[in-house]
Amino acid sequence: MPQIFRERGHLDIHGLAVRPASPTALGRAHDGRPAFLLPGNPVSCLCAYELVVGPLVRALGGLPDPWAFPHRSVELVLARKLTSKVGRTDFVRVRRVGAGEVEPVATSGASNLSSTVVADGFVLVDADSEGAAAGEPVRVHLFDP
Repeated sequence: MPQIFRERGHLDIHGLAVRPASPTALGRAHDGRPAFLLPGNPVSCLCAYELVVGPLVRALGGLPDPWAFPHRSVELVLARKLTSKVGRTDFVRVRRVGAGEVEPVATSGASNLSSTVVADGFVLVDADSEGAAAGEPVRVHLFDP
């Protein structure tokens, strides 16, 4: 798809420093309409929508503060360590494991949709962070109220 957009439209961005969702692309069709190319793996697609496409669609729709997540967020404590690699933003699915605690959902890749099905929400780990230790508070964006 990126090659087709290069030939028949305009590809503005291809590839993000985000895991999962790195193959996300943004561009314009030949007639100027915006186009979003989402990754094929289901968790990558969800992440790309949450971080890029959803906010852009809200902005195109004229909604105020389109970059704010539409999810309720709460501060909870990590029950176990959350690891990340410096240089990319990580979209980490988490689940509640106790009163006020969450833990990262074990994943084996972006094609593992069950990691999202059992998750209660997600934590965004900044690109300049290696994660957080057990006992640290994190901002959790909840999938459901």
